[in-house]
Amino acid sequence: MLCMRLVIALLWLVGASLGLKRRPASPFNDPDFVPAHETPVLYVHGINSRTMAFRQNAEHLRDHGFWVWGYDYGDMIAPGFFGIGDLDEIVGDVAENVDHVLAETGAEQVDIVAHSQGGLMVKLYIGDGGADKVRRVVALGGNFHGTDFHGRVSWLHPLLTRWPWLGMLFATRGASQQLAGSPWSTERSNVPDTDPRVMYTSLYSPADTVVTPTSASELLPIDGADVANINVADFYDGYAPLHPLMPRDPLLAELTRWGLERAPGEHEPPESAARA
Repeated sequence: MLCMRLVIALLWLVGASLGLKRRPASPFNDPDFVPAHETPVLYVHGINSRTMAFRQNAEHLRDHGFWVWGYDYGDMIAPGFFGIGDLDEIVGDVAENVDHVLAETGAEQVDIVAHSQGGLMVKLYIGDGGADKVRRVVALGGNFHGTDFHGRVSWLHPLLTRWPWLGMLFATRGASQQLAGSPWSTERSNVPDTDPRVMYTSLYSPADTVVTPTSASELLPIDGADVANINVADFYDGYAPLHPLMPRDPLLAELTRWGLERAPGEHEPPESAARA
């Protein structure tokens, strides 16, 4: 029992240290890396997650000359797991992280790779005036329009309406805000999906049971914005990664690179993309 308590205490200390530094280890945030691509890449993780969830994706990009960056945002729910809190407050973390990467690299813009809630944070950041600082966005299972949580929202809403504290206790405030039809989601329905100054690639899967339906991950092209909405199963023989595995999926890593390199107007992924 004492040994278990010591292990738990050690985990909390490690998590607290990461929370203070907010600087994941390599492949991220290497000031000495010499990139082959002009624009640095900033990773934005999802709820109850961390930047290191993207490690395999980031290693793939780094191997192809991309300068990869990432900082854990939001409050910490457990050692090493972040992204919780009121979304209106933590979207400011995205703005700070973008500015930090620009200051560290001397670049004028960043490319952003985001998963789940991270896609929504990027949408809000760009809608709040951040478009000039972003060249491209690649989203993995992005929750842009609110999720019905695989049909569970029909009984979740009455519970959360009657007892709002349940959302804070079990789902965290940010998770409750992201539900389709929530007051928060409804109030922000006028935030544009896209901005014509930014090129977007949204990758999603029919096996995703967290951000549902798949239309929640589809971006609307506003004012001529270049948008590629990719249901990966349609292009790769039904291959459909689960939501939590998307940041580390090898096919999505290859498609992430395609999204960062694709030509304007190129909206179909290559047949040669890596398979899991």
